Amino acid sequence: MGTADDDGPLALLAATWPALTSAQARLHEVRERTHRNFDGGDAGHQWDTGLVRRHAVNYAVAAQAAREVTDPGPVVDVGAGAGAFSVWLAEVLGRPLVLVDRDPGHRELAARAFPHATVLPSTQDADAAPVVLLMEVIEHIPRDEQALFLAEVAALVRPGGLLAVSTPDESGYWGGWSGYPPHVAPLTAGGLTAVLAGAAAGWDLAVLRLGGPDFDLSPVGRYGVPVANRVWGTLERRVPRVTHEVAYRINQLGKRRPAPAPPAPGVYSIGPAARGRGTGLVALARRPA
Repeated sequence: MGTADDDGPLALLAATWPALTSAQARLHEVRERTHRNFDGGDAGHQWDTGLVRRHAVNYAVAAQAAREVTDPGPVVDVGAGAGAFSVWLAEVLGRPLVLVDRDPGHRELAARAFPHATVLPSTQDADAAPVVLLMEVIEHIPRDEQALFLAEVAALVRPGGLLAVSTPDESGYWGGWSGYPPHVAPLTAGGLTAVLAGAAAGWDLAVLRLGGPDFDLSPVGRYGVPVANRVWGTLERRVPRVTHEVAYRINQLGKRRPAPAPPAPGVYSIGPAARGRGTGLVALARRPA
């Protein structure tokens, strides 16, 4: 299996960027004030420029690797949020799409925005598929539950299929954590490799590190992000109605901002996890046929 150690994913993303912006626009059309996600932010409907690019590059790496899968079955995206990136990836691959998310607000939003997709609340409800994604989810799972959870997700992958897992490496932040409350158990490259090696024993596994804009830590970000997130987390616990209203208004402003341009080839680095300093990690695990 290729490791995506080139500009292939970024070229793919640039060539198909309109499909992503179209999915994003559809989410904005159907989103209402009542939509709230309790499990963490979703770049698919926040449309924060840096966050969107980061998630888009993660998904592009997964999409490039999934092109090698010959089984024509569906994509199952576990913890897909509202599904904009999932819709883009499935369209690029020409595959049916199954969205799995435990948050009822995200499921409602995804079902309204993307009626062609199957929307489910749990992995227990999903059938096996040749391409399974777990993007920016594992860090939301308590440490002592990660191995079992990953084993359940890996069990969805058909023989010869692909499991793609992305997660932020937060070890470079002050205190070894970004301070974002929903990230209860972030993993380093070594931790991600270890837990996947147990959940998908005997599979072909490559763990990649992504660097460049939106992935590299500046000195300000190294300390400023954890402090800001801790403050926001405290406010969310004490005045949740206020923070919900603020988040909603920020999202409304996002509707009026121009959509970000696609990442340019050469701007981001994608290579083995042992190289580089970027905070992005993407694991590609292929199940033997």
